[in-house]
Amino acid sequence: METAEITYHRLLKRQIRKSLSPELAENPEFQDFLNSVNQAYLEFQDDIARVEHILEQSSTELFRANKELISIADQKTEEAASTNRRLEEVANSISEVLIQLNQDGNIIYLNNAWETVTGFKVTDSLNKNWADFQINSDSKTRLEALFTGKTKSVQDTFKLTTADKTEKWLEISISAQLDSGEKVIGFIGTVSDITSRKAQEEQINRMVEWFNESSEAVQVSDDNGKLLFINHEAARRLGKKQEEIIGSHISSVEKIFEDPERWEEYLHSLKGTSKMIVTGVHKKTDGTTYPVESSVKYYETDGQGYVLAFIRDITERVEAENKLKSYMRDLERINAELDQFAYVVSHDLKAPLRAINNLSEWIEEDIEDHLDGDTKDQFKLLRGRVHRMESLINGILSYSRAGRIKTTKERFLIKSLVDDLCDTFSSKKPIEFVFEGDPKRELLSEKITLGQIMQNLISNGIKYNDKEEIKITIGWKDGDVGIDFFVRDNGPGISPEYHEKIFVIFQTLQARDEVESTGVGLAIVKKIMDEKGAKIRIESTMKESTTFFFTWPVNEIAETEKI
Repeated sequence: METAEITYHRLLKRQIRKSLSPELAENPEFQDFLNSVNQAYLEFQDDIARVEHILEQSSTELFRANKELISIADQKTEEAASTNRRLEEVANSISEVLIQLNQDGNIIYLNNAWETVTGFKVTDSLNKNWADFQINSDSKTRLEALFTGKTKSVQDTFKLTTADKTEKWLEISISAQLDSGEKVIGFIGTVSDITSRKAQEEQINRMVEWFNESSEAVQVSDDNGKLLFINHEAARRLGKKQEEIIGSHISSVEKIFEDPERWEEYLHSLKGTSKMIVTGVHKKTDGTTYPVESSVKYYETDGQGYVLAFIRDITERVEAENKLKSYMRDLERINAELDQFAYVVSHDLKAPLRAINNLSEWIEEDIEDHLDGDTKDQFKLLRGRVHRMESLINGILSYSRAGRIKTTKERFLIKSLVDDLCDTFSSKKPIEFVFEGDPKRELLSEKITLGQIMQNLISNGIKYNDKEEIKITIGWKDGDVGIDFFVRDNGPGISPEYHEKIFVIFQTLQARDEVESTGVGLAIVKKIMDEKGAKIRIESTMKESTTFFFTWPVNEIAETEKI
């Protein structure tokens, strides 16, 4: 049988030529063995090829993955750098100082706020020890406790001498950094500039001292009615200590706020105005109460509302008001009795006077044929005295009521009032009335009372006038506090020494037999002006004129003048 030629693997072929004799190589049995070995070589070669292929693919993927990892690493590095920059920007933008120190107390990090607060440059301050800066001794002692391990954190305020040699108040909050073994590896914290706050606190403390020295009670509460502060005087009046009251609700001292709804209503009203004056009733420790009047103002700061009240004890005022009300009631009763008395007296006096007048007329009629000239004059004089007595009684009655009986206010033209008055006067001599004032001037006032004054002044100017032709000038104009009036006559004038005397009741400058007068008219004018709190004055030129000036106070003026 012919053996088929076998193509051995190149490595096996090399070993056959090198190590086997031709006889052994051609041996059929050994060839079977060589064939098996050759098959193993071929399979191994296939396996090697597959492994190489796999390795080549893996190497490509590994290269690609490595490239992606490098890209991701670069991206994360950039993101970390960007985040770090942003964190640094944030750190440098805040107003608080961020500070980090190592375990020896040397500064290893500061943000830019350090330069703003202290004036020292960050670059010059790094690696310096905290003790190199000028800090007040008390604070230095407390900070040493932190750096020597006696405490793990410190929150304190201290004074620091800045780069420009000024002093600033700073607040520090700093804590120790520990490793896993609780060993201190450094310190980190914040530093804030509280100089302005300290100044405000000092100002507040001074205000508290002032309030405590004040003789007026002062209290401060919040929106909820909680008392945040009261001064010594407020506590003294209440019979309590300050610490017993501060922190309690305002209803514990103010009776009207025992009803919670009253506080809400009060607060709502207070927020709608700049300041309020309110009355209340404060409660003492012993259960007694006393009336108060408070000047109250609402403030709002940082979203928190505060109610500041200055409180006055008005016990004496209330008692005085009660007494005054009692006096007013008594006065009203007395005035009513006086009116009744004046009416009765005037009625009882007028009755016999009228009887005398009538009786004289009857007698004169009965003996008319026997009366001579002197007797008729005596009867005429008698009736004149009766009329004078009746006028005097009427004058006394008018004087008693002048300024006391309030008349209704009404709106009227001044010119109309004066025209009506002038129409009522008559005289044997011709009278000329001259007006100097705005004929359209209107006012809202007591027309009857003003008319009473004008009537007496005009009558006075006519009655005592010595000129053949009487001239009365009446004027009015707006003044600072009311309407300025004057009444001028062209009479004989009044000597300065009588300028005050003529306003006294029953006083006349001429004998009553020469000029019939009661001496009550100008007294009535003066009494009304005194009741109004106004003045009347005289200017006079002897033998030429007399002018009475007065200002009529008004509460309201014409609507057209309000616009």
